[in-house]
Amino acid sequence: MSAKKILIAIVNSSSFGVSYPEHLRALEEFADLIRVEIPKGASAAVFHEKLSACDGIIASVTPMYTREVLQGLPKLQLLARHGVGCDNVDLATCSELGIAVSKVGPQIERESVAQMALGLMDASARRIVEGAQMVKAGEWAKRAKIALGVDFHGATIGIVGIGAIGKTVARILAQGYQAKVIAYDPYVDDAVIRANHATKVSFDELLAQSAIISLHCPLTHETSRMFGAKQLAAMKDGAIIVNTCRGEIFKQGELIDALESGKLGGYASDVVEGEPIGADHVLLKTKNVIITPHLGGYSVVSLRGMGTTMVDDMRRVFVEGGFPGVIANPTIDLAKSRIARLRK
Repeated sequence: MSAKKILIAIVNSSSFGVSYPEHLRALEEFADLIRVEIPKGASAAVFHEKLSACDGIIASVTPMYTREVLQGLPKLQLLARHGVGCDNVDLATCSELGIAVSKVGPQIERESVAQMALGLMDASARRIVEGAQMVKAGEWAKRAKIALGVDFHGATIGIVGIGAIGKTVARILAQGYQAKVIAYDPYVDDAVIRANHATKVSFDELLAQSAIISLHCPLTHETSRMFGAKQLAAMKDGAIIVNTCRGEIFKQGELIDALESGKLGGYASDVVEGEPIGADHVLLKTKNVIITPHLGGYSVVSLRGMGTTMVDDMRRVFVEGGFPGVIANPTIDLAKSRIARLRK
């Protein structure tokens, strides 16, 4: 390694290095660090002004790394996503430019996000937030006016996307609550789904049968806006949706209509389109809605593991001369990537 340190930017992350400052100290052994905030709607020029000198970026769920943005980052070798989703990164352009994109492996956040999903499911199904607010307001006697809770035992609960997190949720629901778990995932075989405590069904069957639906799919061109008026109308009356993937899965206006009409019994989500949102957001004014500020990975074990992954990936690339652990843009030719070219 040369005496000159590389430059790594920590972009829009309110968590990396905060609970675990040892992650910052580990990076400072071989890199200069800067914290950068890129506001919503910022032009590519803002990115270029703040990040053009960076060799590495530790990226949060925002901002969007578009083609125009990436073309103006000539030194960037590694963009490491501090999370499992990469929908805010133009992976094809990264591959074309030779920029490696890494991400956190699914095992790091699996238990934490599954626990969050189940917590939201419980909170919505049993009206926990509504009940707590009632007690704080001195209205204990009004508890009979709260809608009756949904029991998980024996209920049919649908999972959309049965990857690492979806499988964990299915296991807990089936083995812990004795729920009947059904799953829609066109990319997972029937036998694998059965081995993970669920029954494979079509999307239409899942909508029609589920008392609760828990979303664990990535945001792709196939899943974007997959829930609109037609799909919501096909669900059971009073059904509940839990979302720990992305807000863009829904046509938001049509989701709100289904909640306001009473077709949906509840919506509990740890993610919102355009997050972070303010207190005036329309979803917060809609009945039977619980929104939390993207806390799925905010647990002791998960956040430590996410930070360690970022440090390990940066060290592999910039100190050890290797490549990151989990490549998020598999179409990249690593032998011709900027990482490889700049070592010569």
